[in-house]
Amino acid sequence: MQLSVRPLAEEQWSAARALLHRAFVDEPFTVEMYGQPLLDRWGGSWDLYSSVRGEESTVVLGAHAGEVLVGVVMGSAAGNCRLCRVLAREPRPEDHHLAIDWQFHQNVAQVHGLLDTHAWVEKAAVEPALHGFGIGRRLLESVAAALETEEPAELVLECAPDRVGFYTGLGYETVSSIEDPAGPDAYLMQRRIN
Repeated sequence: MQLSVRPLAEEQWSAARALLHRAFVDEPFTVEMYGQPLLDRWGGSWDLYSSVRGEESTVVLGAHAGEVLVGVVMGSAAGNCRLCRVLAREPRPEDHHLAIDWQFHQNVAQVHGLLDTHAWVEKAAVEPALHGFGIGRRLLESVAAALETEEPAELVLECAPDRVGFYTGLGYETVSSIEDPAGPDAYLMQRRIN
């Protein structure tokens, strides 16, 4: 079956949120935030990802096997980093679990503040049963191309320690570590685009 990567259609947001939820429900940060019991994690993960939404300036691409959504990536262009403009400025939520995610965004924002103008990969996820088929690689190459501008810029993302090798293989290099209040410290990685 042919794999295609194209902008996510409005009617696919529900499927994209569900995919993000399935992709991250077993991640160490989700386990730390919501606990070991799968039902607790399942509900907590859904609460976290069910409201994910890009804004008009966010590039959102979906990987499709035929018409089935099998991966999603979200990013913002250089000089328009959604983390720096929006997420870092949000007030601390009352909900304990959401406050953990908020604190991670604050920690990331401190590191982003040391960077020059940059583009940002906010989320990248592939249907868990389809890891190893090159879907993530296609998504990340596609979002890098979509975020290119006339001026060279750095494209940055944060990743868990077990994914550093994957991103290194895509031309990213580790810039620094970032304290993650819900799991192992993450890494800020970057690559030049354009």
